[in-house]
Amino acid sequence: MTPEIPRATVIAVVVATTVAQAASTMGAAVFPVIAPRLAADVGVAPATIGYLISLAFGAATLSAPFTSFAIPRWGACRATQVGLTLCAIAMASALSASIAALGMCAVLLGIGMTLMTPASGHLLFRFSPPKNRNLIFSIKQTGVPLGWMIMALVAPTITLAWSWRWALGLVLIICLGAAAALQPVRAHWDDDRKSPGALWASPAAGLKLIWRYPVLRWLSVASMCLSFVQLCLGTFLVTMLVTESGYSLVAAGVLLSLVQATGVGGRILWGWAADRTGDSLGLLKTLAMTTAACCVVMAFVSAAWPTTVLALFLALFGLVAVGWNGLFLAEIAHNTPRGTVSIATSGAMVWNFGGIFIGPALFATTYKMTGSYALTYGGMAIVAAAGAVLVGLSAAAARRARA
Repeated sequence: MTPEIPRATVIAVVVATTVAQAASTMGAAVFPVIAPRLAADVGVAPATIGYLISLAFGAATLSAPFTSFAIPRWGACRATQVGLTLCAIAMASALSASIAALGMCAVLLGIGMTLMTPASGHLLFRFSPPKNRNLIFSIKQTGVPLGWMIMALVAPTITLAWSWRWALGLVLIICLGAAAALQPVRAHWDDDRKSPGALWASPAAGLKLIWRYPVLRWLSVASMCLSFVQLCLGTFLVTMLVTESGYSLVAAGVLLSLVQATGVGGRILWGWAADRTGDSLGLLKTLAMTTAACCVVMAFVSAAWPTTVLALFLALFGLVAVGWNGLFLAEIAHNTPRGTVSIATSGAMVWNFGGIFIGPALFATTYKMTGSYALTYGGMAIVAAAGAVLVGLSAAAARRARA
């Protein structure tokens, strides 16, 4: 632990950013989990949820370059509060269950989530010791699968007992509570914010910065492929298990929570392993290759699979397909010129969000052609394999830069 950073501050920043990440993730995660009931009320097919998720992350992709001013101008803590508040407003707008309201919800969610990752990256890079940076970034990124896991466990029960609106209300309360809890530390954590002139920073600054460095360039594009697979796994698994394998909504939610739980463990495990070995990109390539293999196996999942076997397989799938993000963000921060972490992270997240934007919509469209969720998952092996190749290019660029 570096002397200038009190241990209590490091812990507080990690906990706060993890909770904020989990709270905002619940806003996106709740919809795939309640999709069968929500779709019935709205009058659309359950697979349509893919387009809602794509709209949310499409909004995130488009807004990311234009929100790069927020962290230097407002401060990372305030930007996090704004993101959480937007997620809460999104939940409120969706309560009417109209198509227009759900579209507005998706856009607000996307903009809110756009602010979260670069803000947390800025705080973690500023307040974390370099020797533990992979682990610390990975711990924070457990907020994503934690959010999915909580919704997978809680939302189906709430939906069946009362209605899906109560599940949205729970997310709304959590987001507002997390935003309020950050207020006491805001002044200290945001004491590095800059003058109003930062408001006019170029929206393309992050994208230009990422493209200038081959390590960052190929790693960012690889994240598009890996996020594509990860979001499709979370978005359609419950619907697949209910419609093709005969599971109840609650049982399918439990299996999705298992995927996310091993993703939580994976993020911590891979972060620790990367710090020990010093080879984050090599480990990330292995995870991408294993994810591709799991996609191939997914094509053969059916109602005939014993629940125990399916659970073990999904646990492995979650471990690799959900566990990679902390390594990605730590490498972006590590390979970025000093003082530009939030700008570079914003640029990298355009690619990351791009995969999430394209993925669910393309998956839903492919499903319409194949009529099988399992076969559509199998086709994602191509996307995951492309991610492994791109990580390999990033690792090669890193070796050349060190030579």
